[in-house]
This record gives sequence, structure tokens and C-alpha cells, in this order.
Amino acid sequence: MIRTVLLGVGNSTSALVQGLEYYKTNNSKPGLWHNLVGKYGVSDIELVGAYDINKNKINSDVSEAIFTSPNQLEEYVKLKNCGIVVEKGILEDDVNTNLKSSIDISTNSTEAFKKSLLEKKPDVILNLISSGLDATSKKYAEIAFEVNSNFLNATPTNIANDEKIINDFKNKNLILVGDDLMSQFGGTAFHKGIMNLINERGIRVNKSYQLDVGGGLETNNTLDENLRAIKRKVKSSTIESELPYDVQTVSGTTDYVDFMGNSRTNYFWIEGDSFLGSKITFDIYLRSKDGPNAGGLLLDLIRGIQYSRDLNESGNIKELSNFGFKSTLFDNKLRNSYKEFFNKYIVN
Repeated sequence: MIRTVLLGVGNSTSALVQGLEYYKTNNSKPGLWHNLVGKYGVSDIELVGAYDINKNKINSDVSEAIFTSPNQLEEYVKLKNCGIVVEKGILEDDVNTNLKSSIDISTNSTEAFKKSLLEKKPDVILNLISSGLDATSKKYAEIAFEVNSNFLNATPTNIANDEKIINDFKNKNLILVGDDLMSQFGGTAFHKGIMNLINERGIRVNKSYQLDVGGGLETNNTLDENLRAIKRKVKSSTIESELPYDVQTVSGTTDYVDFMGNSRTNYFWIEGDSFLGSKITFDIYLRSKDGPNAGGLLLDLIRGIQYSRDLNESGNIKELSNFGFKSTLFDNKLRNSYKEFFNKYIVN
């Protein structure tokens, strides 16, 4: 079993926990990207711990906490009490106004958190806390290292791109992957994919932009000006990297709409030059759910980390970071990234 700990019990965690139940007895149901990653199925993932700083979620069973406000992902699966009680996480940052107004914060000491984590003996720790809590994310990575656990960083915090942190994990024979989770079929993946297709069909892309509007705590949190600028830079950079030439691209969250819940609308505008210099312009909408877009990818990454451990790999695993994240150390063109992951982890 892959003993897994979740840091942050938000909408992505809700989708992941519901997905574990939904697919554990029937992996032929639609939506599961890969039935097996390496030798591992969904039923090989065992949830052993969960932590949050939202007072309303702490001391609740995970099966209840994932539906506690401000979470807004609907109930896809009737869950039984799973026996995992949400415990207090830590906080090393000043919280921005948008996040502070959304939750009542309650935290643990670093020592107590570490002691609790040691008792669980996790194989993989997933960092799914709110974006912008950089000091907290780095402290979580440090503690994961200290308790001998592999670490997945879904936040934009620079962790799996930090050479010192990578070398620390590698020297201890541990795996570190990230940064900034890319949804299974969200705005960034779609934008990269359509740019790749346009280019391969002989059209030269001149410029593009992507505007995102959504509900949920993470979108509201992202409207903090500093965080919005960071995420826009990361998104724009990873989209631009898809093409072999320079292109003007802007991508980012533009607004928060409370009643959208966990839904997101992405609007794409792309302009390119075709035969004889004639213009081709795309106006495209994509509507999806943030939680499920993350959940399916997380199931693959957890299993991929464990399989890489079986191969005695350590440090930042290129095939996993390129496959699942927006910000990586490597050339991560979408099609190549998927092929590299498939060739290594999907055993025929």
C-alpha cells in the first residue's frame, strides 16, 4: 500500500478522496486516466492522514471535512466514515485578506505536527494548501524530508525547482516532484495542446491570451495582486514554452464569481498566420471543474512516485514533474511529457 498524507483539505482533496472510493472497486468507470501506473492500481493508495488550518474542518472525519465550507465540490460518491480525522496543520506565513476572510484559522506547532506525521509513516505527502503560503509550503517540504517521506508540491511555491532542496532529497534517497499542479484537462493543458496542434498544422502563432473566471477559495485567494502576478507569469511561461519560437502570451485568473462554486470558465483567444499570410483567429471557451481536474492527475502522480521508488530513483523525477506540473526544471512540451510518462509508467 502507498501510505498517503494530505496537506490541505480543499476541493482538490475532495475530488481525490471521492475518486479513491469511486474507482477502487471498478477502475473501468469513465474518467480514470490510467488504470495502472507501474504496478499500482487506485486501490493500492491508502489515506493515512490529513491536515488543515480551517477550524471548521479540524477534528472531523475526512469524509465530512471535504464537504465543509468553503469547499464547494459536489458529492459524487456516498462516503462512509473513513476513520481519518483532520488534524491541525502549521502556518508560517502572514495570510492575505481574501484567505483570512474565508476561514477561521487554527494551527499546530511544528513539533506537534512533526510528531503526528512520524506516527503515520507516510510514503507520499501531498502539499495541496492554498497558493501564496510559500514559507509554509517550504516548511512542509522540510518536515517531509525529516520524516523520510517523498513530497509532491502542487502549489506554485519554488520547491521542486530549487537545486538545494532537490539535492537534499536525492542524498536521502527520497523523491520530490512539482511545482504548481497542471490540471488533467484545464486551461493550461488545453492552451498548450491547441498551440501545439496549430503549430504542427503549419500555422505560425503570433499571440494568444487566456482569461480564467471561477469560484472557490483558491480562485478568490489568487486575486491577491502579488499571487496573481506570480501565477500569471508561471502560466504564461509554460504556454510559451510549447512553441519553438517566441510568441506573445498572457494567461491568468481575471475574476472570482462566488456562485460558480468549483466551476471554472477559460476563454482563449489565439491569432496565427496561415498560407499567403492570411489570418486565423480562435475564440474558444472551456468549462470544467477544478477539483476533478486535479484529482485524476494526483492519483497518477502518487502511484508514479511509488513506482519510481521501486526503481530506486530519487530527487526530482523528470517524467513526473513534466507530466503533472506547470513549473519544472525541464523542457516540458505537452506531447513529449505525456509520451515520456507513458513509456515509463504505463506497463503493457
